[in-house]
Amino acid sequence: MLERDLQKEINRINGALEMLALLRERLEMQLDEVADETGQEALDETLSYTVALRSEFLRRQQTLHPHYKSYLFYLTDEGVLPILHDCYVPLVEGKAVACEFFKQTFRLADWYVRVEKEKPKQVVNETYSWLVFDQHGRLDLHAAHAIDASPLPTEEERAQIEKRLFDPGL
Repeated sequence: MLERDLQKEINRINGALEMLALLRERLEMQLDEVADETGQEALDETLSYTVALRSEFLRRQQTLHPHYKSYLFYLTDEGVLPILHDCYVPLVEGKAVACEFFKQTFRLADWYVRVEKEKPKQVVNETYSWLVFDQHGRLDLHAAHAIDASPLPTEEERAQIEKRLFDPGL
């Protein structure tokens, strides 16, 4: 599931949960006002249905949290540049170009992170590789694999990545 699709689903579920909570409050107030037994039976049934829907959306919400997400960064001479995963994938697939990076070589940091309520909580895995952009801004994966130097980050670059992940407001 793409990150933007996951975020949409989380937003839908959160919105549904809020709506169901308001609906339940309203129906409970109506239930107190109904003296007619048939009306009360209808409201009881509606309340039961609302509770069942709420339980289903809470279950769905729990399957999304915690989840995992890749955070990508270009490691450059100017510093650490974050890259949206959904922008990086088309580059690798050859469906997009990055003209601003033509004829440049970067190191890529790919951190796989456990996320709870859209906040990074724990790094699960880290991978590092080289990225070589050709004269048209396309990734040249063969040229990247031919580089013998280590793509590992410096301590300062690693600290910058951690700060961007865990202290994004700074």
